[in-house]
Amino acid sequence: MAEPRTPRQTLQNLKGEIEFRAKLARQHVDGEVVLPDYYRKEDHDRILLERVAATSEKMSDLERLGVQFSPFLELGAERGQRSLVLANDFHADGVATDISYHQLATIDHFSHMFGREKLPNRICCNANYLPFKSEAFSCVFCYEFLHHFPSLEPVINEVERVLGDGYFYFDEEPFKRVFRLRLYTRKNKIYSQTSLRKNKWWAFIESFISKPSSDEVEHGIIENEDLDLAEWIRALEVFDDRDIDLVSVGNVTSKLGPRLRLKNVPNFLLGGRISGLCRKRTETQQPSQRDVSELLACPGCRLQSPSHRSETPPLVKSPGGLTCSRCGVEYPEKDGILFLLPSAELKELYPSLARSGASG
Repeated sequence: MAEPRTPRQTLQNLKGEIEFRAKLARQHVDGEVVLPDYYRKEDHDRILLERVAATSEKMSDLERLGVQFSPFLELGAERGQRSLVLANDFHADGVATDISYHQLATIDHFSHMFGREKLPNRICCNANYLPFKSEAFSCVFCYEFLHHFPSLEPVINEVERVLGDGYFYFDEEPFKRVFRLRLYTRKNKIYSQTSLRKNKWWAFIESFISKPSSDEVEHGIIENEDLDLAEWIRALEVFDDRDIDLVSVGNVTSKLGPRLRLKNVPNFLLGGRISGLCRKRTETQQPSQRDVSELLACPGCRLQSPSHRSETPPLVKSPGGLTCSRCGVEYPEKDGILFLLPSAELKELYPSLARSGASG
């Protein structure tokens, strides 16, 4: 009997991500109010500047722990504020990826706003089959990204595949709150002015008895807050070493080991945020300076052979983008952003860019 397939994002989920984040780009760059219940441009600018400062501090901590940043890969980079910190403050080379072209395109705008002019390489791709060679990166990281998948295992396995002798860091992810009732769905969306002004004690109580409402879910984006600690443990087992922090309301903290322990029970009941630094050890260390073209792999070939870890044929320069030397599929480039999506998916998600002669 064939093993059941691990659930992944559907095409509709991906279309929802693209539609929603295109609206965010208009709201947070042009100042147009497209999503009235979401942060306006001024508030968003302030939040991003705070995140830039926090990222610089965190990356300094990781550097002291021995993390080598070049070459790096950021997953779900969106506006790229964290990749910009690495590229400019730490002089690292790497790649910022996202399924949303519109968010990656805003990196030009925010690089000027942050005073960080060096841009990372930008690639629009699907994290379920990353378009990179195995063991290509020394550092892979993401923030608020992993909970947009129905299951952790597929995306974590891809992270482990493209990571060489180095580190995977993740932060600001939720884990399941067991002690919770979903008696109703809140009327006001989580980032609306009404919700943000709500009494903090009532907001705290309401978080235990209700289900949040958000623009993301309305657009079909997965907001998976039911990733339990057992699933996190199973998914992260692929790494050699793990230092995982759990933080719940009231600053209840514990370390997550290879199995649930008594000290994890309060976090297990209350839910909260999970972050961690994972280590993969290999005999071959990646050089710190590599041209991004050396790291790329054809996503169509990757999709055909998802377990294939050997060297893949190179992607070569062609008019308007790159072409796979094995299957001949062309991948377009627009505004400095490379689209490395399997051609059938590209036609669905970005039909204006799809090559009429592409197949896959």
